Amino acid sequence: MMLTLGKQLRKWLAAIFVLLLLVSGLATAYYLKEAQRHVGADYTSMVTDVVRAQASVLDLRLTLDTLREEQEVHHFQQLQALLKRIDRRARTVRHSLSQSDLQGADYTDQFEEIIQAEDLLSEMLQLLKRAESHEPEVLDMTRLSRLGMALEQNLAWAYSELNEKLHLASAAQRQLMQWLSAAVIGLLLLVTLVVGGLMMALRRIHQQNEALLHQSQTDTLTGLYNRRRMYEVAEQELARIRRNGGSLGLVLIDLDHFKRINDTHGHPIGDAVLKAFAAMLVKESRGIDLAVRMGGEEFAIIMPNSDSSSTYALAERIRKATMALKLPNNLKLTASFGASVTQKPTDTFEQLFSHTDKLLYQAKTLGRNRTEMS
Repeated sequence: MMLTLGKQLRKWLAAIFVLLLLVSGLATAYYLKEAQRHVGADYTSMVTDVVRAQASVLDLRLTLDTLREEQEVHHFQQLQALLKRIDRRARTVRHSLSQSDLQGADYTDQFEEIIQAEDLLSEMLQLLKRAESHEPEVLDMTRLSRLGMALEQNLAWAYSELNEKLHLASAAQRQLMQWLSAAVIGLLLLVTLVVGGLMMALRRIHQQNEALLHQSQTDTLTGLYNRRRMYEVAEQELARIRRNGGSLGLVLIDLDHFKRINDTHGHPIGDAVLKAFAAMLVKESRGIDLAVRMGGEEFAIIMPNSDSSSTYALAERIRKATMALKLPNNLKLTASFGASVTQKPTDTFEQLFSHTDKLLYQAKTLGRNRTEMS
């Protein structure tokens, strides 16, 4: 069960780490895309406003020349519409700059030129309005032309300077965004590495805990579970019987005259015999059974949901398999068995163990190499 939980934890950690990488990658890609788009959109919008304003100023000289040659009503109207358009676009440029994150001090001169141009525009519009109210001949074309030339020079210089500064600021901010993007990517990679390292450490700690738990529940020589694990499983099974009913079988095993093998052939041979017996014990047991080495030459099998006949049958099968074991130095081995089953919810494992141990002692007293079953 602990092994299964360990595998599940490792799978969850791997899945979380992969998800973290995916989310970090998507977040980084989205950030880079949106950052570049917004920076580009802001400067593109401001540059567009400036270019459109420049185009209106370029139309001013041509319109004034046309009006000077032919002072027709529609030429007056054309100039008025152009001046209003120039004024509207100048205000748009000033508003865009004031709402941006750019340093206002860098654009003070251009702002002042645009403000002066707005005063010139106002004066030119007043001249046109007075001429429109009377006869076109009263229009002071000399003054209007002088104002127009001053307006054109002011705005042409202001817009040209703004255009250049906006391109420089755009390039600088794009460079800054590249550095920031690299920093964000580096930070995400660092966070990913740290989280990955923590997950690896958590996984290693869990593996070490599993290993320690396994060692605390396992016999080093044979690989079977030990007495501690036997008691844990037995208590779990008895609790299940109290909740849902059922039975629990127990087989206690003692290898006959095992001390004689150690004394005659040495402990290495004795250890080989124990390992061979333990391997056979696992092979002959059911998948749900728990094979245990309690210590020395004493073994046990916990059998969940086992009745008397199947418990006795397992004990006899193991007893016969023990005699057939191929052992070093052509040794022959036998074992004595005590077996019993409990179905009482009130029974404790100590009671079941004590009763089964008496049966084992009885099997040894009656000549060994036999199974006693209650």
